[in-house]
Amino acid sequence: MSIKGILSDIDGTLYFKGVPVPGAVETVEMLRDKGIELLFFTNTDSKTPKNVCKSLIEYGFKVKEDDIFTPIIALKEFLTDKPHAKLYLVTTEEVKGEFQEFHHVRGTEIPDYVIVGDFRDNWDVNRLNEAFRHVVKHKAILLGTQGNIYYLDVNGEPVIDTGSFVHMIANAANVKPKIFGKPSKEYFLQALKKLNLPAEEIIVVGDDIETDILGAQNANLRGILVKTGKGQFFNSSEGSIIPYKVIDSFSSLTELL
Repeated sequence: MSIKGILSDIDGTLYFKGVPVPGAVETVEMLRDKGIELLFFTNTDSKTPKNVCKSLIEYGFKVKEDDIFTPIIALKEFLTDKPHAKLYLVTTEEVKGEFQEFHHVRGTEIPDYVIVGDFRDNWDVNRLNEAFRHVVKHKAILLGTQGNIYYLDVNGEPVIDTGSFVHMIANAANVKPKIFGKPSKEYFLQALKKLNLPAEEIIVVGDDIETDILGAQNANLRGILVKTGKGQFFNSSEGSIIPYKVIDSFSSLTELL
């Protein structure tokens, strides 16, 4: 395999259940020593990109904020040429702070965009109802920070994720949302631009068969599934998504490459 760049998932791939995947820290350094470009892209939408980077550093990975690509970055890039857009956000307060330069609706104001992300710091169904009303009554455009149906928490237990809420509102309002995180093809293409390498010289590594592997295939990229995180439940005899390769963990890349 002539590989010059890797798009790597983070949670479930580089760390899982609050600890680094064995050998992952060393493998990142080995890949860099071989001159391979790395971009760590994630569907984490409860934290700012800065804090995603900080978490990786705390796990022992030597990374910079420029090495991270999240749905929050993709969403801000989308809104850059829409400085007068009015927003209604269903996100954490931490992420809300990333959009300070934009106009947030107050009172009876009508938003141009409704943004639904992770809102774990305030699980209030009224926030979703308000988002739904703006979409169905006022024709606000529904934006989802990412499309994951569920994620595994620090104990490895499944928890409903952003994609479930976004699609619930979309189905109720009979609209098609714009999704910014994985498995959106546009998200993978945005990440590809960050690496500035042709698709045939890049692989995607992740633990989620739908968001990582199917997303990669939709963008004409090769997707390698690791059997950590969600990947531990992968059964090749079930489902129609076939990874380019299946490996035990991120550190198995040392043998594959």
